[in-house]
Amino acid sequence: MQVIVFSLNEKLFAIPTNKIIEITKSMDSIKVPNAPEFIEGLINLRGNVVTLLNLGKILSIDDNICYNNIIILNYEEDMLGLLVDEVEQVMEIDEQDIQVLKKEENQNIVGIVEINGKIVDILDIEKLIEQIEDKVK
Repeated sequence: MQVIVFSLNEKLFAIPTNKIIEITKSMDSIKVPNAPEFIEGLINLRGNVVTLLNLGKILSIDDNICYNNIIILNYEEDMLGLLVDEVEQVMEIDEQDIQVLKKEENQNIVGIVEINGKIVDILDIEKLIEQIEDKVK
């Protein structure tokens, strides 16, 4: 499985690349009035309107983060942007190396894997976005 590894406040996460369209540098967004706090706003990416999500707030990570990159995802024909600190690497991991977590422990995390001596949480991005949609409704 190919994943992109990124950091949020010195914690490492990974997302499978099959949902990722591109990675771009952070850019100014337009605030959306009355939007939930985890929606940073909207960005214009080459003529496409992209909703920008603050992954730190969604995952309840200290929000004192310098967001340098945006991971652009394809989700149900829409483009979503995830603010992340740094994109570390794109790599292949063996699914056998993933330590699967019990579903009730953390629904957003598929499992963990050790990469270069560091623990990386593999996010279930679809579940995460579904939970966000439920909060917005």
